[in-house]
Amino acid sequence: MKRVLLVSLIILFAVTAASVAVVFSGGGGRGAYEVGVYGALLDLGLDIEAIYGSSVGAINAAGLISEGFEAARDMWCSIDYLELMNASPHLYELIQGNLLSLDTMELASAMRTLTSENGIDIEPMRTKMKEMIVEEKVRASDIELGIVLYSLTVMRPYAMYKNLIPEGRLVDFVLASANFPAFTREEINGEVFIDGGVYSNFPLFMAREKGHKEVVAVDLIGMYLGDSLAFVNMFTDGMNVTLIEPSEQYGTVMTFDSEVSKKYLICGYLDTMKTFGVLGGSTYFIFGEDDPLRDHFLSLDSGSRIAALRFLGLTGVEGETAEYHYYREFIPWLESIAKKPHSRTCDLVTEMLEEMASFLQIERLVPYSPLSLMFEVITTFSADDFESERDLTYLTRYRKLFAFLEFIYSQKPFAAEPSPEFRSFEEEFQESVGLLERICSQQFHISH
Repeated sequence: MKRVLLVSLIILFAVTAASVAVVFSGGGGRGAYEVGVYGALLDLGLDIEAIYGSSVGAINAAGLISEGFEAARDMWCSIDYLELMNASPHLYELIQGNLLSLDTMELASAMRTLTSENGIDIEPMRTKMKEMIVEEKVRASDIELGIVLYSLTVMRPYAMYKNLIPEGRLVDFVLASANFPAFTREEINGEVFIDGGVYSNFPLFMAREKGHKEVVAVDLIGMYLGDSLAFVNMFTDGMNVTLIEPSEQYGTVMTFDSEVSKKYLICGYLDTMKTFGVLGGSTYFIFGEDDPLRDHFLSLDSGSRIAALRFLGLTGVEGETAEYHYYREFIPWLESIAKKPHSRTCDLVTEMLEEMASFLQIERLVPYSPLSLMFEVITTFSADDFESERDLTYLTRYRKLFAFLEFIYSQKPFAAEPSPEFRSFEEEFQESVGLLERICSQQFHISH
């Protein structure tokens, strides 16, 4: 990561650019999300002085300190379960919970391996971690490292900071922290360890012990009921914790697949940018707060405006101004449909566009401007695809809105030209998460 996103962001985050500690939870195959978060934090210009982790969070912490963001990103985006464990395809399906994909004999064979005394052999993971974690680099780094382990031998947890880990054993201790219960037990100096998440899957206590005041905490599992941040703050003793959780889950904690990892990585980056206010939106990721629908509608002639309003069942008062038609007729109708009176018009319109985009299943893991999202909605919808649609929400809400948008676009087509600020953000996003090199030509449509 070479630069902060925009000069304006440098100003925006000048206050928060003080040193922060990062806490990574466990979560197995979801670990790429944490790397995406870390990349966004670097782009935001935050000075990271410590990383504390449990389980896969320990692996990410040590790997990021050792080799940096891009190496960790590329590792996750090329990962395959065979690089981590000696497991048959049947066993791999079993540990993911895909029981229905196995016949009786396959299930029995996988169960025997899973319940054997030795567990799943993870020597490939050890080899991979030795490539990703260079102990000398971790010890020489100014970034503090802390990991959590649990000893089955003495039935007690260990909070290990890098100065407490014996020389030459860093990878062993990291693997001990990530020793999933189905894996072969990790043994160090005659002591047997299991996954640190058994004791603390979300080791905020380590940041507190070291006296950090500003903490970014990533929780991959999100099992708390109600307000997660309120729950977390019960245990922070004055720390200012910024909590980041996946806005969507893909696969299971035991899904190690490069395509799934790419989604988590991108989601982590975008969720972080939304958390820090660079992006907005409810379910999508929106850059900017303009109202492109207003701008386009107001540019139409009077006859086109009135005809458009009639698609919604509105009168379209003759002789009135464009502002009257938009603010006195369209916006009250939209407020009543959305059941959100007195909202800012830009928020109201953007949220409705997000709803329509979700209905059309438009790609979510992409930053949009309000204009580019409106363009995607208009150009994706085809009435022919919904002739037999009987969904009540579609019939009472979306059908009229789609017809309204289609009509105003037909009267005055437009291109979703990005602003210089949005183009700059989009380019930084693509570079940071590796879209320019690997994903752009595959499944993600990123050019608006």
